[in-house]
Amino acid sequence: MKPQPQTQSASASAPQPQPQPDVRPARLPALDIRGARFAYGRRTVLADLDLTVDRGTVVGLLGPNGSGKSTLIRGICRIHRPKAGTFRLGDIDLHRLAPRELARTAAYVPQGSPGPFSLTVTEAVMLGRTPHVRLRPSRADERHVREAMELLDLTALGDRHVDELSGGQAQRVVIARALAQQPEVLLLDEPTSALDLRHQVETLHLVHTLAVERDLYVLMAIHDLNLAARFCHRVALLHGGRIVTAGTPAGVYRADLLEQVYGLPVEVDVRDGVPEVRPRLPTRRAAP
Repeated sequence: MKPQPQTQSASASAPQPQPQPDVRPARLPALDIRGARFAYGRRTVLADLDLTVDRGTVVGLLGPNGSGKSTLIRGICRIHRPKAGTFRLGDIDLHRLAPRELARTAAYVPQGSPGPFSLTVTEAVMLGRTPHVRLRPSRADERHVREAMELLDLTALGDRHVDELSGGQAQRVVIARALAQQPEVLLLDEPTSALDLRHQVETLHLVHTLAVERDLYVLMAIHDLNLAARFCHRVALLHGGRIVTAGTPAGVYRADLLEQVYGLPVEVDVRDGVPEVRPRLPTRRAAP
């Protein structure tokens, strides 16, 4: 019900309130993938794939090994060339951008840690500023690198060489490098595969928080269904080169569907509104 104007004395010439236009927030542009098809030689890996990632959300790609999760991640940033399909960010065709402009728009975190090289951690994270640096890094570039290192708990390792780090530490360097890029789109290929439990949780919590606070588009291939349920806004379940279903984890995590895709009997419980998946193992006979 509209509030009624207060009764007050006014002259006939007093300005009258004008009706306000119906102002509605415009729909934010989305990362929109339509009709994507990828193949290795004659073997089709993904076919007729449609997927939307809204701004400020994390979308998890789920599915067994070989279902095409990594191929799609690498295809968006043109590491793999699609046989067909469009990859748009709002009105921008990502596959028509110049390499430098694409690197300013999308950052890619590969699966596993980088190969050995002699850069220090700070120098390795500074590589993320390459699309922005002209002649030499500015103070702003250095600030972005410091912030990314702080977010990934790397400040104390700044002078260490990357080839001296553990696999998990090196993986955090790669994630920090991607954040230093200041991308709009963050593409993560199993970013927690080399991390211990604490850093898995901390890293995914950070990714979720940054997506919301910085309005990022985050697409992440991930194997851990329970971590995906907790830190992804939406998930897409891949099998046989296609998306079987997509939606919220609560809507996608059905025991019969997961059993069909993974070939393993499972149970799905819900705790505090978050689904939790457990394998259903055969009952062992008690020892005599």
